[in-house]
Amino acid sequence: MTGYGLTVDLILAHRGTPGRDATARSTLEAVLLESGRPLLIPGTRPVSNKFAERIAIAWKPTPQAARAVAGAMPLLKRAEQVVVLTVDEDKGRGDESDRLVSYLGRHGIKARIERLPPGPDGAAETMLSIASATSELLVMGGYGHTRLREWAFGGFTEHVLGGAPLSVLMAH
Repeated sequence: MTGYGLTVDLILAHRGTPGRDATARSTLEAVLLESGRPLLIPGTRPVSNKFAERIAIAWKPTPQAARAVAGAMPLLKRAEQVVVLTVDEDKGRGDESDRLVSYLGRHGIKARIERLPPGPDGAAETMLSIASATSELLVMGGYGHTRLREWAFGGFTEHVLGGAPLSVLMAH
């Protein structure tokens, strides 16, 4: 299946029923890790005819996040609102978010940064709740850590694959 993904711009795949559909989950992971293409996963809430007018980018300066932004560029250019969400886990990383906003600006995309404090439920839940409340699409890198580490200790990718209410465009 991932062979077909090598010759398309974007792969659309359903996440299946959380906790009950292991085949759909392993298909998502295989496509994400092996296709080299961005993966669009519909959220649990209905998609409106104004899909992707408001886009949130979950930004952490990683190759995976950079590939997700590049894959989302056609959607980002059409969006009315783009917000770069970053959780202040490591002080001194603000300039990377600023560089992303400058990069987007060079492509004609007006974006703003929202720096979030890590909430009591963790960085992943904080970012996902803000993105869900303000956007129709979340753009993010997937599996910045090994899948084993994410499975054992939790991680943003695992959290989002488990059932994000909004649609997600991911790249590895």
